[in-house]
Amino acid sequence: MPHSFFTSLCLFFALCCSLLSQAQAADQPTSPLQSRIADLLAAGNETQPNQPTLTIKILTPAAKLAALCPQPDLRLSGHPVRLTGNRSVIAKCGNKQQFLQIKVSATGRYWIAANTLKPGQILGEGDIQPVTGELDRLPAGLLLDAGKIIGSTPTRIIRPGQPLAENQIRRSWAVLANQDVEIVAPGEGFLIHAKGKALDNAAQNERVRIQTRTGHIVVATAVGQGTVSINLDN
Repeated sequence: MPHSFFTSLCLFFALCCSLLSQAQAADQPTSPLQSRIADLLAAGNETQPNQPTLTIKILTPAAKLAALCPQPDLRLSGHPVRLTGNRSVIAKCGNKQQFLQIKVSATGRYWIAANTLKPGQILGEGDIQPVTGELDRLPAGLLLDAGKIIGSTPTRIIRPGQPLAENQIRRSWAVLANQDVEIVAPGEGFLIHAKGKALDNAAQNERVRIQTRTGHIVVATAVGQGTVSINLDN
């Protein structure tokens, strides 16, 4: 009996130490280097409304980090399509640079289909709904901005509850290939109108090649349904 009691007491003490250690680890403040890397990542997504909250875990061993200068110049390496996951950061101290390995986790608001969405359908506010949660295991190209969804059309059937990503939708065409279009060319104090034919499909604010009535091919910007604009300053 005393041996059993002693064993149970030891197990209880070990469990308490483990829980205390986990609590202390959770309360550890973010290091200045982690904060700087988080700011660097956020700056690359500053045009996004409702920016996600990022958590940075530095995977590079502490001994290697100790060799860094106090304030290294930092920049991201590569152009991954996912915000989360493993990434590399280049830390430069004078003429020396070092690659730091990090793991990025994120939580934030994203959008899911509120009902079955079908190709050709123009998406409105009632077709999507927001969800807030972890982004780590969600598809690459996840759409965080409702403005990039509303007015677009699905490229495939999207089931209710499915997160919306860039490769699932396309913006509605303002101009279609072989369509007759109106060309406007604004200038200082005047506005020129002409007719032409689109050679490509283009959504609003996208570039498109236009063949004029004289046979010349120019590059314009789709500004509305069947209307393109040419910048005379270029």
